Amino acid sequence: MIIVEVHKEISGQIRSLSVSDHSGYAEAGSDIICAGASTLVYTAIGAIQDLCGLDDFYRIEEADDEDSIPFSEIAVPALALSEEQLRTSQIILQTVVIGLKQLEESVNTQYGNQFIRVTEIIHDM
Repeated sequence: MIIVEVHKEISGQIRSLSVSDHSGYAEAGSDIICAGASTLVYTAIGAIQDLCGLDDFYRIEEADDEDSIPFSEIAVPALALSEEQLRTSQIILQTVVIGLKQLEESVNTQYGNQFIRVTEIIHDM
């Protein structure tokens, strides 16, 4: 199952977004659910790079073999950003979270709820 964790401030600002594991829907390279989630993550990274001018805000660990688990994390350093960079990066991240939730809802409706789960975790500090 793909596990998506969205870490947020009480204010709603997204601290980080992580995506890990395989959906298990189909073999690697043929899995439409993994492809959808990956596309959203790579779109977020590319948009933040291009529109905010940032580089060192993400980590991607590809699966080297069938026993390894892929992992990606996007964590935009809010304190080091201009107001415009922060606003733009938040819009991008919020849009990608909406896309991941829509993917989850669509997959759950069509194939069952064992392939992707999106969880929001609220931090009070």
